[in-house]
Amino acid sequence: MLICENERDILEEEEEVEQEEVEQEENEDSDSGSRSPTSEESNTDQESLVQGRPIRIRREPICMTYYVIGADLVDLAIEEENLMMFITENDPFPFEEAHTSIKGQEAMKVEMKVIEKNNTWELRGLPKGVKPIGVKWVFRTKLNEYAEVEKHKARLVAKGYAQIFGLDYTEVFAPVAKLDTVRLILALAAQHEWEIFQHVVKSAFLHGELEEEVFIEQLEGFIIRGNEDKVYRLKKALYGLKQAPRAWYSKI
Repeated sequence: MLICENERDILEEEEEVEQEEVEQEENEDSDSGSRSPTSEESNTDQESLVQGRPIRIRREPICMTYYVIGADLVDLAIEEENLMMFITENDPFPFEEAHTSIKGQEAMKVEMKVIEKNNTWELRGLPKGVKPIGVKWVFRTKLNEYAEVEKHKARLVAKGYAQIFGLDYTEVFAPVAKLDTVRLILALAAQHEWEIFQHVVKSAFLHGELEEEVFIEQLEGFIIRGNEDKVYRLKKALYGLKQAPRAWYSKI
């Protein structure tokens, strides 16, 4: 009997404690003012319980605070205009169109003068068992900083994808200066008050001397009459050749 009375007393005490807690919570709700949760709060509560894990708040990296992204630009029209100045509607245009226009013919003649002045090739017969590499003209319209047409450029490009390794070329690696190196040099120059000079080499790859024997076909619009069956043997590199960057680097 004593055990049963003790258990009964414990149960009654627990019920009293629970009743006091419920009354205390009701009093707190009435003091603070009861309100129903908004739809946003309910959505966030549901999202936070997805897969039993809280959602991590993503913050923008500190390094990105130094840059202006597209969403922060005041006038996107100005930015689009700055990007469109480097694009023309008809670039690149085909050889048939350039060959019939005065501007295209002048651009090709300028390129041919540079090639001939540089003694890039020699006309000769094609050796037996050798297949010449094709070439093509690439035309571009160069614009200035005001998006105005500055000049029309024609570039003779070799079809390097037709070259065979071990026959038309061997090594193609050429080191390139990284932007970090350029920044380091500029920083040293600014620190020591050095003078910096910039030199631009026009048609740089045309100055690289070739070690391999490479033959190309005669050019569209410049085929020599009476020598239609002959080809050009390259003495120096052309744009498009796989070894052109290495030949230029070896030259400098």
